[in-house]
Amino acid sequence: MAQDDLEPLAPRDALDWYLEHRRDGLRTATRRKHRSALSTFVDWTDEEEIENMNDVGGRQLMQFKTWRKSEADLVTISLNGNLAILQRFLRFCENIDAVAEDVAERVPLPNIPPEEEVNYEVPTDEEVGAIRSYYRRFEYASRRHVEFELIAEVGIRLGAVRAIDPGDFDADEKVIHPRHRPEGTDDYGTPLKNGPDRERIVNISDRLRNFVVDYADHNRADVTDTYDRGPLFTTSGGRPSTATIRRDCYKMSRPCAYSDDCPHDREATDCDAAKNANAAGCPSRFSTHPLRKWAIMRQLDAGVPKELLSDRVDVSVPVLDKHYDQRTEEQKSRRRREELEKHMGEYSQA
Repeated sequence: MAQDDLEPLAPRDALDWYLEHRRDGLRTATRRKHRSALSTFVDWTDEEEIENMNDVGGRQLMQFKTWRKSEADLVTISLNGNLAILQRFLRFCENIDAVAEDVAERVPLPNIPPEEEVNYEVPTDEEVGAIRSYYRRFEYASRRHVEFELIAEVGIRLGAVRAIDPGDFDADEKVIHPRHRPEGTDDYGTPLKNGPDRERIVNISDRLRNFVVDYADHNRADVTDTYDRGPLFTTSGGRPSTATIRRDCYKMSRPCAYSDDCPHDREATDCDAAKNANAAGCPSRFSTHPLRKWAIMRQLDAGVPKELLSDRVDVSVPVLDKHYDQRTEEQKSRRRREELEKHMGEYSQA
């Protein structure tokens, strides 16, 4: 569209329009991330006295990229994520005639190989806490409750949860021993992602130990799987599939399932995602992998050493650094000071 045909729109109004437009399409945590990234852009337009989105073009976008990188000292991957959100916003602005055609394609994205991309999407502490509180009260020691608690406390992989047999759980020692059990010459059965070398003994809390015991005593079915093994977590037909456990997480993480609140202003009677069969359609639901990331980030922030955590969750330290350690520099500094105070007298508080 030619510049003369554009409709005037202030950057802050454009942001409000965009967030309203994406309300049903983005889950709560993602919408917060978009609001944060785009608010930075809008603040920059205020500083540059850009009062109309019509005036945003390739030159302004290059200036913003340079400013954003220097102002926040963002690493390339983080900067790429911010600019990718800006690009989506500008495509919306093109559709409502607020910026010239193809402006979104002028966003100067850093050249990052796909394998280096990092997914920052994780549930919030409030979301995980609310889910735990609800299911501890209303669906205590059900299969999906204990699956959720295990992933949220340890950060164990979905496939490892599925693979656990009753003999892998020692209630007295409060440990779970994930084992690599491919059947035959291939990877059918219940293999661990990284093979037999990643078998390990995982410590669990008293509370999680009690959840597992109560589930096994009262809700576990006496069934066997295809390979004549009795799984710890069961369905009426045997061992649950990975898809079944993932759907359990989808169902539990919908806000309407654990609270009376719907962040998308939907009525449960009119919302397809409120039906268990369509739980994956809820914009605010999350799966087991974001929950695993939340668990790992929580343990990092609590001060668990990366070398110890690496064995616990079967992730190398470099991968922890790249994909899971999303703490701010302030959070890292606080944890370092706590460790220094613990081990070095001159850092102790008087």
